[in-house]
Amino acid sequence: MINYQVITSRGKPRFAVVEYQVFMKVLEQLENQKINTTTNKQTRQRKEPTARELTRLMRSSPIKGWRLFRNMTQSELAEVTGLKQTHVSLMEANKIKPRKNTLEKLAAALTCDVDDLVRRQ
Repeated sequence: MINYQVITSRGKPRFAVVEYQVFMKVLEQLENQKINTTTNKQTRQRKEPTARELTRLMRSSPIKGWRLFRNMTQSELAEVTGLKQTHVSLMEANKIKPRKNTLEKLAAALTCDVDDLVRRQ
């Protein structure tokens, strides 16, 4: 059992006072929990898209479809190609049309042909 003292102000609890050793132990546990949470987020497996999802994505955005097929994030694709993540996002949303040299960078990063990244009408 932890010995503690509650300090109130205006009838409401404001602080809890515990022994320094108890405080340090709790602090260490919180830090370990924070590190484990961060590690879990970084190592969490990304969900693989299904064939149906890829087909739908390839029709709307071949870049996004290939990126997901290669199990990459927009940030990872941007880093490999030297583009900004926002630029990748805009291309995937069909808000901007990539230039030929950008398509070549994307195709190299996604190990596909440039023609595979061009949306077919």
